[in-house]
Amino acid sequence: MHKAISRVFFYEKHNSIYFLYNPVQRYVIKIGNKDGKKGKVSNLKDYWFGRYVNYIQKYVVTLDKNFPKMMQLYRNFSNGIKGFYSDLQKYLSILVKQNVEGLDNLTRQEIQLAYTMPKDLKKILPVILISLIPFSNYIIMPSVFLFPRQLLTHHFWTPEQKANFVVYFHKKRFKHSRPLFYCMESKINYINNELLKIKWNGIIACLGSGEHPTIQNVISCITLFKSSPYSMNTLEHKHMKKLLGIHGLSMWTPFRRRRLIERAILLKRMDDAIVKEGGVDNMSIESLCWALSFRGLNPVNMSIEDMKNWLDDWLMLSASVDNSTLSLLLHSPIFLAYNNSNNLHLLYK
Repeated sequence: MHKAISRVFFYEKHNSIYFLYNPVQRYVIKIGNKDGKKGKVSNLKDYWFGRYVNYIQKYVVTLDKNFPKMMQLYRNFSNGIKGFYSDLQKYLSILVKQNVEGLDNLTRQEIQLAYTMPKDLKKILPVILISLIPFSNYIIMPSVFLFPRQLLTHHFWTPEQKANFVVYFHKKRFKHSRPLFYCMESKINYINNELLKIKWNGIIACLGSGEHPTIQNVISCITLFKSSPYSMNTLEHKHMKKLLGIHGLSMWTPFRRRRLIERAILLKRMDDAIVKEGGVDNMSIESLCWALSFRGLNPVNMSIEDMKNWLDDWLMLSASVDNSTLSLLLHSPIFLAYNNSNNLHLLYK
């Protein structure tokens, strides 16, 4: 009994009993008190952080009400930066994959990005470099939003701007279609094979009457694009200039023939990738629109079914093309889109 009482000491003060704990017990109590203080501090931090977030959200709402256009520009620019940076990362990974696995193993989207990203970099890099100059933001920022088509890439465009600019660029390209058709028509008498000449004359007459020839009829004349008068090695300078124009390539820079061959190879590689990935049914609406525009057809106001049917016809024609008949692929916008109402509408808009 004496030993049990001796282990616990107590004393009386102000009618209260205080126990004297051993060192281990005192340490545990001390830790508990610290945890309680930390919990209070943590709750206080959470409270003020929540208040701060609410303040920012209310401030953004206020800015939206008072400065809607400015906030829209800010969002477009922020989203554009994110989209551009994301595509740049993908592009760098594509370059690595291209060096390791080769061009033929790239997907359709990778081929498309590998084509568009270098052009986007050339367009946006001067803007970025100029903006690094002190106080230049006061000039460059208003300029890029006043002239988005000239100074910004599609990452920074609004949906309305994207639609308008697609029509603008396509109209510039389509104006070369009629001169190109006349160049093709002028070569009829250079065809030596009489049977082939009759078939080709029928195709030209069909195009001249406002219709499009069948894919089978065009393929039956494919030998004309393997040798004279429409092969890549026999095209005249005027003819090549119109081909460059209809494909959106510069007509004034040198190496015209080489650039046309590169464009034909790019088209063929894209077509093969579409087929390899399951055809047009596995393409998104945005991808379909881009594919049609890139191949010479204005996709605005077209139904999804019409876009798929047109691209299927293109792929059928492309399947018959090899390295010796790449010129046929370059002339395909005439065979498939020359008299299309969506394209003709651009001439009178």
